[in-house]
Amino acid sequence: MGLPLPDLLLMTWRSLTNQWLRSGLTAFGVFMGVGAVSATLNIQAITREQIELKLAARDQPFVIPHIWAREGPEPEINAATQKSLQDSIAEIRTISSISQVFNVSNVQYEAQEVEVNARSVSLNYLDTTGRNVLQGRFFDQADAEQYRPVVLVDEQLADNLFQGESPLNKAIYASGNRFVVIGVMETKSNSDWESAGELWMTETYASVLSGGYNYDQLQISAHSLTQINTLSEAVENFLLESYPQAEVYMQSNAEDLLEDLEVQQIASAALAAVGLIALVIGGVGIANITVAAVLERTKEIGIRRAIGASKLEVMGQFILEAMILSLLGGVAAVGTVHGLTRVATTVVIEAPYKFSPRNAALSMGAALAVGVGASFIPALRATQIDIVKALRSD
Repeated sequence: MGLPLPDLLLMTWRSLTNQWLRSGLTAFGVFMGVGAVSATLNIQAITREQIELKLAARDQPFVIPHIWAREGPEPEINAATQKSLQDSIAEIRTISSISQVFNVSNVQYEAQEVEVNARSVSLNYLDTTGRNVLQGRFFDQADAEQYRPVVLVDEQLADNLFQGESPLNKAIYASGNRFVVIGVMETKSNSDWESAGELWMTETYASVLSGGYNYDQLQISAHSLTQINTLSEAVENFLLESYPQAEVYMQSNAEDLLEDLEVQQIASAALAAVGLIALVIGGVGIANITVAAVLERTKEIGIRRAIGASKLEVMGQFILEAMILSLLGGVAAVGTVHGLTRVATTVVIEAPYKFSPRNAALSMGAALAVGVGASFIPALRATQIDIVKALRSD
């Protein structure tokens, strides 16, 4: 006859507390292993959030190829080459062009004059960078074809230049040229591309300002941050094959993020190894305590079997003991690591962190897996004890 669940839990708890030192050391082994697992997951979450925040503050990950000839005319990456490039490399999301407008360094609105970083861009610039137009609109085909003197400014330049006024349809002046502001884009940075404000114009109008000279660069965006290295290598190889007499240098706006990602992977791997070792040690402890419990309670097992307890019920009791130790060690580990992480990310260093139920569930899952796995074989042996011999044992 099987025991009711409350009686089974009470019996299990008494069995554990009767050997409190052994039970405590076993739970501590689980605590160390789950703590390492929980810390690994927290570090991964914090680093991932930091990278996401940095990504949100800049354009989507892209590379810029710089190509020049060792001798002869400089190679020109025309539209046909760009299409072939995009068709050949799966990691490419979009390709746009951008150029510094060197003869525009300051802009003026009424009596206010501000330093500016001026660039000309292609019509698919938003697709490549992922920037949003906050007010007004972006350039259209007519702006480019009709050489309209229109510009977009970023939030920073709008605040500095217009002092709280709406910049839309306002006339500004730069290098003796009058421009009309048609839109405001969000302010973002790209590594070392810092300025007091940004201004964009069409490639066609920038060509007029520079007397027909353009120093266009390709912005080649990837589908994700993790593809940047692969994308950069593929673009470099393509250009070297297309222009064998040229040299190619690749630049990216995500080099620092890739370094952060690499550091996170190394730290996670090290902590995961420590966690695995600690979990194995905790599992050995659980296996030992289960073996000892089976040997010490052989007569009790015989009595329970004699009065009708099934093999599954006997086996379940020992697995339940291991699960309780695992739960105690796991809960203590998750709570401790959460508290230490909270203190570390608010007092020691400033970093984004919030409690993750998913990570806590994964940590507890690891604890239960160790408990059940380590106790399974000893608990199975308990069901194979001969009832008559067990009743005769002292």
